[in-house]
Amino acid sequence: MIAWRRKLLVGDRLVEARQLQKEWCHVDPDVVAKQQLSALQERWSDAVANVPYYAELVARGEAPQTIASLDAFTRDVPVLTRKDLIDHEAKFQRAVEPHHRLQTAGSTGEPLRFGCFKDEEAQHTGVQQWVARLSNGMSESSKLFLLWGHSHLLGTGAVGYMRDKQRRAKDWLMGYKRVNAYLIDADLAASYFDTMWRSRPEVIIGYSCALDMFARYNMAAGRSAKDLGIKLCVACSENFPKPDSREILSAWLGCPVLMEYGGVDFGVCAHEVAGETGYWTFPWSHIVEVDGGGQDGAMLVTNLTHRYLPSFRYRNGDHLSGATCRSDGHVMRFNAIEGRINDVLEMPSGASVHSVALFHCIHQEPVHSIQLAIKGHERRFRLVAAELPEDMEKRIRARLTDLHPDLADYPIDLVDDVATNRAGKRRWIVYE
Repeated sequence: MIAWRRKLLVGDRLVEARQLQKEWCHVDPDVVAKQQLSALQERWSDAVANVPYYAELVARGEAPQTIASLDAFTRDVPVLTRKDLIDHEAKFQRAVEPHHRLQTAGSTGEPLRFGCFKDEEAQHTGVQQWVARLSNGMSESSKLFLLWGHSHLLGTGAVGYMRDKQRRAKDWLMGYKRVNAYLIDADLAASYFDTMWRSRPEVIIGYSCALDMFARYNMAAGRSAKDLGIKLCVACSENFPKPDSREILSAWLGCPVLMEYGGVDFGVCAHEVAGETGYWTFPWSHIVEVDGGGQDGAMLVTNLTHRYLPSFRYRNGDHLSGATCRSDGHVMRFNAIEGRINDVLEMPSGASVHSVALFHCIHQEPVHSIQLAIKGHERRFRLVAAELPEDMEKRIRARLTDLHPDLADYPIDLVDDVATNRAGKRRWIVYE
């Protein structure tokens, strides 16, 4: 029944994923290079014609009118940075309005906002996820348990209520059981365990830090998930918080634990494969490079699918190591990703609040940057915003109360900019 409902909702994605699954990890490098060049030429032509930022690059002679080869692409197209996207936001707007807008939580706490075509995420990122999960033991009928978090869980008013109901209905149709990864303490971990046990999932998917806490709380209480017969655990969003996190989680669940790698701004571009070391990229949807060449360094990502915000040679802020590259320098696989670990806030009660949740309590409002500053026992939110009207503050505090009651009493300060660390990064949580 679950497989039938999934095919009804995501049939095209499943069909495409099944076709691509046969090629993933077994591709002919020469064939892939030709396919990537063809897709890249189409995407570049679209960007130059419809996105002012790229049109101006070409007009100034800083980028080519057309892409003749993959080597020429690497040589002649400049690197795109997050700062470029933020500083020139208007120049990445097309003449047509996007269906909706997305924004990143971001490794720095400074959100990046951009447009998105209808079904863009599902048709592109969704396909890559299905390819990886099907290849690693998930079936079309597998029941899923999600230790996840999205801003719909913290919505306010009628809109928030309707989004929650829609999400719950879709989860039921898809065979998903979802619990909130934003806050975990010993009692919630026990409750989530009971929910997981009743739902009898075959696959677990969740934020890496949240999965780690979920396992450790339940192990300490003597609960084991081995008898559930779980086939696969997929960890997302961040690196594991501790060196033994994967080992602990795998032993507790009794299944392989694999990492998915991607971002809201560039999609899912790589995934670990059971029985192998490291990540395989998805060459039909992304070109991955190491900035400056070599096996280790800053990652550059190029999207090959049609997106409202095209990105070429985008330096996303993460570093990779142990890259295996084709002769043109483009990465087919790599050993490890060295991104940041999203902060986890320890509450005086012992509960753990995921930092992504703090972002989602506030990002709907006209706020440029968000930070929680901790100095001794004092905790204060810092917002970079033009103003903080009373109704806006009430909405923020209502969401914070939903997340954890203690958060609602933290003072909120308007500032010109949030604090940076020595590397110049603006973290969501800073200790002073």
